[in-house]
Amino acid sequence: MEERLNLREFQSRLAERLKASAEQTGEAAKLGFLAGGRYWLTALDQVSEVVTVTRLARTPWTRPWFLGVAGVRGTIYGCTDLAAFLGLASAETPDEVRLLLANPRFGAHAAFRVDQALGLRNSADMERIPRADDDAPWLLTRFRDGDGTEWTEIALEGMLAEPRFLRVA
Repeated sequence: MEERLNLREFQSRLAERLKASAEQTGEAAKLGFLAGGRYWLTALDQVSEVVTVTRLARTPWTRPWFLGVAGVRGTIYGCTDLAAFLGLASAETPDEVRLLLANPRFGAHAAFRVDQALGLRNSADMERIPRADDDAPWLLTRFRDGDGTEWTEIALEGMLAEPRFLRVA
């Protein structure tokens, strides 16, 4: 039990440090992650935390991109495979699933399965590249980093309001 309390304290301190980092670097600090073989960014205020769960409860009669539900510290989250929702090839769901939990201020207990969390990225150091005309409005800015890797910024809040996202059945 003591270990769990220490983990919560650690996560709380980490969240505070991430928030302080975002305030110091302005809008440039983003959380980077990999999903569907592509690189993504999201503003730190879009995500409450990144967790790994070992079990998802599958739900019948739902869209293929809706993985089911997961319990995280007493709260039930609806879990979406981000890559599959975006129409990208999705990796097979492993025993442990990495989830980005949407900020609770959005009023939805939503989680997004990603392949890997990549930590903080500074978009101010990246080159902006033009958006595709057919991009959804919640796909914000595209960037290219110094290594030539393309990143797309995603607004989870906007995706949560998308009618297609809301119809999981």
